[in-house]
Amino acid sequence: MEFVGRGLYDLPQAARLLRIHYNTLRYWIGETGHPSLVMRSMEPEKLLTFSELMELYFVKMFKDENVSLQTIRRAASEAAKRFKTDHPFAVQRFDTDGKSIFATLIDRESNEEIVEELRHGQLVFATVVRPFYRKLKYDGPSVGEFWPLGKGDRIVLDPMRKHGQPIDAETGLPVETILDALRGGGGQDAKTVADWFDIPLEAVQAAIRFDHSLAA
Repeated sequence: MEFVGRGLYDLPQAARLLRIHYNTLRYWIGETGHPSLVMRSMEPEKLLTFSELMELYFVKMFKDENVSLQTIRRAASEAAKRFKTDHPFAVQRFDTDGKSIFATLIDRESNEEIVEELRHGQLVFATVVRPFYRKLKYDGPSVGEFWPLGKGDRIVLDPMRKHGQPIDAETGLPVETILDALRGGGGQDAKTVADWFDIPLEAVQAAIRFDHSLAA
C-alpha cells in the first residue's frame, strides 16, 4: 500500500495526540468488536492515517461535550452521504454545513429525548467544533495540515512531510527529536538544544509548548 502523503500513526501515538485513553481509541476504531466511528483503510497494520486522525479529533470534541456516540455516528453517516466521502468530518464542507446536518437529523426524529440530544450536538458544533477549523489548512476539499497550537505557532502535522508527524514547520525537524535532545543525558536547556540543531530558539520553545499541551 502506498503510504506517501497519507500520514501514519500507530495507536499509542494517536491516543496521545488525541489525549484519550488507549482503550478508548481502540473502542472508537472498532478494535474491541464495536462498529468503528471512522472509515479505516489500514486496519491490518494497526495504523491510522492523517484523515482518520483528524476525524477522531472531531469525535473527541463532541464526546468532551457529552454528545453521545449514537448521535456522532448518525451525523457522520448523514455527512458522508451528503459530501460523498469516507471521511466526512475531515472535509471543508463540514465546516459550513455541520450545523445544518444536525438540524436535518432533528427534523427526522420524533423521540423528544433524541431530538434534544441532536440539538445539543448542533450547539456543540457551532460553539466548540467550528472554532477548531481555524487550526486547519485545506488541500482541496480535505484537511491538508493541522496546526495544534494555532496557525500563528510553529508546530504542524502535514501528511506530506515526515509522514504527518508533528514537526517544526520552518525547519522540518520532528518535535520528538527536539524533545529527545532536551531530555537526553539528564536534560539540557532550550538554548543548548537550539544550538545543537542550528535552529531558532523559538522552535525548541514551541516543541515544549506542544508537549505540555498533550499532557494538559
